[in-house]
Amino acid sequence: MRATRVLTSPAALAAAFLLTGGLAGILALPAAALAGPFDMLQTETNAAHTPVITAPDHVKAGQPFDVTVSVGKKPHPSETGHFIRYIALYAGDVEIARADLTPTLALPTVTFKVQLATTTTLRALSAPNHSAAWVAEKKVAVTAD
Repeated sequence: MRATRVLTSPAALAAAFLLTGGLAGILALPAAALAGPFDMLQTETNAAHTPVITAPDHVKAGQPFDVTVSVGKKPHPSETGHFIRYIALYAGDVEIARADLTPTLALPTVTFKVQLATTTTLRALSAPNHSAAWVAEKKVAVTAD
C-alpha cells in the first residue's frame, strides 16, 4: 500500500506536478520532497535551538513594528559544522520575511520590520544545518487605533 502524501499549498502541488510530469511523478516522490514549511518540524523546546520571538503583544493596524527572532535562550553555536542556515518569519502560514545565515560570522539573531492588518500568530522557524527546523509562535493582537 502506498503512503498518502498531503500537499500543503496550491503552489507546492503545481510545482510538483510540473517538475515530475504529472500525478504519477508526484506519487513517486518521497514524502519529504512534498513537505510544506510546517510539516517536518522540531516542536519540543530546546534551549539552544528553539527560536525566541520578541515582539509587542498589541499593535495598531498598519503601524510598522520590530520583530526580533533569536535562536535559543542560550547562544547557538555558529561553526562550519553546526550553524543556523536561515530564520524565517510567518504571519500564520504566510512567509513574510527570511534571513539566510552563514557559519562562523553570522549570529543567529535577526530583526524584521513588520506591519499587520489583523490579529495574527507570528511563527518563527530556525533551520539548522543538521536537523529539521525548530518553530516558535507568538500571537500579536491588532487594534484599529
